[in-house]
Amino acid sequence: MSVVSHLYHGELSDWCEARLPGSSEAARHMAAQVRDCFVTRPEGSVDRHHWSQAGRAFTLRLAALIQPAPPYAALLGLAGAGLVSRSWADAQAARYPTHAGLPEDRRERALDMRPTPSGWIDLKTARDAGATVGMVFTSAERGHRGFSRPGLPDEPVLGELFNRMRDYFAAHAPLGRLGGPGPERGLARLCWILAAFQYAYRNNSIEHPLFRVFREDVPSVEELHRSAHNEAIADPLALTQGLITSGALEQMRHLAGDPPIGTPWGTTCPVIFDHWDDHTFVLDGPDGATLLEIASVVTADVATSRARRRIWKLLAGAWLDTADTFRIRTLAVYFARHGVLVVWPVASLTELLLEGRDPQEARNEFVGLATCLRDKDRARRSAWHAGRDL
Repeated sequence: MSVVSHLYHGELSDWCEARLPGSSEAARHMAAQVRDCFVTRPEGSVDRHHWSQAGRAFTLRLAALIQPAPPYAALLGLAGAGLVSRSWADAQAARYPTHAGLPEDRRERALDMRPTPSGWIDLKTARDAGATVGMVFTSAERGHRGFSRPGLPDEPVLGELFNRMRDYFAAHAPLGRLGGPGPERGLARLCWILAAFQYAYRNNSIEHPLFRVFREDVPSVEELHRSAHNEAIADPLALTQGLITSGALEQMRHLAGDPPIGTPWGTTCPVIFDHWDDHTFVLDGPDGATLLEIASVVTADVATSRARRRIWKLLAGAWLDTADTFRIRTLAVYFARHGVLVVWPVASLTELLLEGRDPQEARNEFVGLATCLRDKDRARRSAWHAGRDL
C-alpha cells in the first residue's frame, strides 16, 4: 500500500481520525468557501470517463503554466499499455526543458529523475529499497488486457505526436500565461490526449475511449488528434478560462512570488516520501512554498470523509517532507469547477486540526508511523520479488 492508501483506508487514517479532532471544522471551513458558487459543468450528457478525464486534462494545462516538465504519468501509461518501451518513454522525457541538460546516464532514466528546488530526486533509490514509485506495470501484470504488437510499431507515430506537442507548447504556452481562444483550444486538445495516456498509468487502457484508435492498427497523428473532439474539450477549456475569470490564476502567481512570464513557478508532481501525485504542485514563494492540490469535484460535501482526507493528505505532504526539500509553509486546494482557491498557512491549519496538542509531537508521531508502514510495505514487496525470482 502507498502512504496515500494508508491515509485513506489504513492505519494513518485511523491516526488522523483519533489525533486530528479539528478535521471536521477544517472541512466545514473549506466547504463554506465554495458554497453557493457557480459550478462549471459540461454541456449535455457525458460518459463515465468524462469527469476524471476533464480534470486530468485541466491539471495538465495548469502544469504547463508552472514548469516545462515531462508528462510523467502519460509516458509511463503508454509503456504500461504496451504501446511503447520504457526506454522510448525515457527518451521522450529527456527532451523536455527540465530534463534536457541531464548527463547521458541520467537521460537514459529520465522518468526516474525528478527536479526539486535544489537538485534532483532519483526514484531508483527508493525502488532499490523496495518501493514501487515510478515503476511500469504492464497490463498483464495488472490483470488487464493490453496491446501486444511485435516491434512496437506505434512508437514512430507517438514520437511524431510528442514532437508536435512539445513544439506547440513551446510556441503557445509560455510559463505563467494563458493564450487566446485559438491556441488554448489547441492546447486543450493536446492535454486531452495526454490525459488519456495518463489514465493508462493506473488503469486499464482498454477501457478508455481514446485507446479505441489503437485497437485495429497503428493510428496516424491526425486520428489521435481527432479523438479529442470539440465537444469533449469544451469542458476542460471552460475550467482553464475559469482560472482567469475567478482571479485564481493571479492568486497562484502571487503565491509563487509573482515571477515574470517565462519563469517557472515551482514543481509539478513533486515526489514526497516515495509518492507523487498528478494533481499536486509546489509553488515556490519567497517566504516558503505552497503545496497545491487541484480538485475537479462538483461538490465539497463535509458530510463525507473525502473533505477530511483531502486536508489530511495536504498536511501529510508538509509533514513528510522531513528534509524540508520543498520548504512547504502553505497548503492550498483549488476547486477548479468552482473557481475557488482555499489557502491555509501550515501552522494555522495544524493548530486548527490539533486543537491544542503540541504540533511537533504530533508530527513526530505521524512521521514515525508513516515510516514504519512504508518500511513494512517495502519489506513485503522485496520478499515477494525474491520469491518470484526463485
